[in-house]
Amino acid sequence: MSQLSTPSELAAAIAQSRKMVPLAVDALCETITRVTGVEPERQRVEYVSRFWLMHLCDEMAFDNVVNSGVNVHDPTEEKTATSLSTTTSRRGRLLSKIGSADAKILVVEPYLKAGFATEVLSAFQLRQLVRWGDSPRPDVDVRVGTRGSPIAGDGVATAMQRRVALTAPFGLVEYHHELVTWADASARPSLRLLYTANAHQSSLAFRHLAFSQRQCGTKIAIHQHGGGYGIDEHHLGEEHDIAISDVFYTFGWSRPDLGSRVKPLPTAMPQHSRRQNTDDYLLMSLPVNTDHYRLQSFLLPSHIMRAVDETVAFANALSTSTELRVRPSGSDRFPIERLSQSPARVMEDASGGRGSIAASRARLVIHNYLGTSWLETLAMNIPTVCFYDPLMYQPRAAAQPLVEALARVGVIHYSGKDAAKFVNSFHGDPSAWWRSAEVQEAREAFVARYANFSDNWLEAWQEEFESLLAE
Repeated sequence: MSQLSTPSELAAAIAQSRKMVPLAVDALCETITRVTGVEPERQRVEYVSRFWLMHLCDEMAFDNVVNSGVNVHDPTEEKTATSLSTTTSRRGRLLSKIGSADAKILVVEPYLKAGFATEVLSAFQLRQLVRWGDSPRPDVDVRVGTRGSPIAGDGVATAMQRRVALTAPFGLVEYHHELVTWADASARPSLRLLYTANAHQSSLAFRHLAFSQRQCGTKIAIHQHGGGYGIDEHHLGEEHDIAISDVFYTFGWSRPDLGSRVKPLPTAMPQHSRRQNTDDYLLMSLPVNTDHYRLQSFLLPSHIMRAVDETVAFANALSTSTELRVRPSGSDRFPIERLSQSPARVMEDASGGRGSIAASRARLVIHNYLGTSWLETLAMNIPTVCFYDPLMYQPRAAAQPLVEALARVGVIHYSGKDAAKFVNSFHGDPSAWWRSAEVQEAREAFVARYANFSDNWLEAWQEEFESLLAE
């Protein structure tokens, strides 16, 4: 039984998943028609539901290949009608009051980790050009009525119809037409550009508004908001974000096959600590859970368990003088009890707050996967070591030379044990290694292409936005 452990197995499952997406769109259109009695516009349905449907197809492809019966969780926040409430954050309300009501650019949920004070100051500086705000969330009634009945029959199309009918979030079905009406009424014909780095994935209401704004001639700009983009051989988020945007901004990389639709634009340097660095090492872990929700490296159960095994091997090979703090990813706790046999002093990181702040306090940061956090520590010029099993993960061809350059200087290792041996050679102080010319050359080359966080991001944004408005 395949567990999608190798890149080739994963690629085959992803190809199967993508072939099912048109069937999924048809199934959702049929479900909306059957439940509401009104046929939807297929183009809009595909635009607003593509992210959820791609995950659904990944789930079905995973079940077809693995058939392991693992639990699957909904990747969106749209499971209940309450997610469409009119509540907004205090931060969003304050930022929205700073910009001009007549601003031609609306920025929604940018991917910034620079701190609230920096966001407020930035909103003030660009107040005539840009207005900032929260994701739009229309006020809708609590769900009434029922889902459509399961469909009987066999075959992929029938299975897809049944799965969509039984699992589609309320907002995609029962409230589809209400959201269409709201979005069309809310669209501003004068708006030239609608930018986001998060709302297009997290908010169904935003996607409806974006579609309506597009009908008014507004350009949709989406910014990369995490790791894997441009580096992973296949990345669902990258495919989705490029498909629904007019321009996609990256952390430095480009796509020659898509021309100017995909281009670099820096984002803010992650927030760092002003306190003195500690003497210990920090391991920033991948999310550890047994749920499957996306066909992507480091998110599959088999990949996660392999990464945990490599982490155990890493900890067990550390020297006795090492102090290692282990920081989980979000709410997914790392099984730190599995590190109890390590000769090093291992403890959970209880610092809380943003990972970039915790990382900036450490003498060395170790990553057991290639996600978002390693991009941030490389960009922040924090001594960084990563390890992963190359039989489980391979970067795309365009990124391979820069990844190999990092491996040659010791930033990347292909096993936890090898990484530990390298870390032990520092004898508690990695600074000389990290400051060496060959390490900095490899780091800077990689950061320029894949981790372009910058203290001067605001000037770059202003120049790019003004250029778009001048077209």
